[in-house]
Amino acid sequence: MKLLSLILLSFGFCSGAFAEDWTGEAEAGAVMVTGNTKSESYALKTNTSYKQEFNIYRLSGRYLNTTANDVEISRHWEAGVRYERTLSDRFSLYIGQKYEGDIFNGYRQRDSSDLGAKYFIIKEGDQSWFTELGYRYQKTQPTTCCTNYDNLLRVYTEVNKKIEENLSVRFWVEHLPNFTQPDAYLTNSEASLNIMLNKVFSTKLAYLLQYQNTPPSNGKYTTTTTTMNLVAKY
Repeated sequence: MKLLSLILLSFGFCSGAFAEDWTGEAEAGAVMVTGNTKSESYALKTNTSYKQEFNIYRLSGRYLNTTANDVEISRHWEAGVRYERTLSDRFSLYIGQKYEGDIFNGYRQRDSSDLGAKYFIIKEGDQSWFTELGYRYQKTQPTTCCTNYDNLLRVYTEVNKKIEENLSVRFWVEHLPNFTQPDAYLTNSEASLNIMLNKVFSTKLAYLLQYQNTPPSNGKYTTTTTTMNLVAKY
């Protein structure tokens, strides 16, 4: 039932969002093992945007849960909203808010408020490359001790390339130097391969790496996530 609920939530949402000026994609994946050992893993991700003249509104979300022998061993969730104002074909400004949680990585909730600029270095039919530079105010509630408040610089870059008609790749890197606690910087990156099955559906293989230089007492420096999901684009 959990798998069915995730798939209906993901693809049912996008079927209702097919409308002019709406674009986005929804991903869902699951792995279940039974026998001598029992494990379940579910992944859900969505990105949706609405464009109105020079304004772009974005919604995003991600959920990952894994259990082994009925014991939960990982759970990560995040949800975000973002507004962009296009000033030219290549340049725009943005403001955003994101919430995320990962108790197995040492924090109950992390709230991030962003303000910055986006610039396209390459913007062509088969490929794009853009970078973002901005400021982030971050509130982190660890699973132990006290709440942290940090001021960070956000540097982000993303490359998208269409290799063949049904094959494309994406790579992005995000680095977050910390002005409040210089040793507590964060770095995230993801590489993904997308294979189109038809005009709507595709399969996506992705490898996500998240690094925190000063993890909470019961957290890890590095967390990696490999997923293979079914993707619906609209």
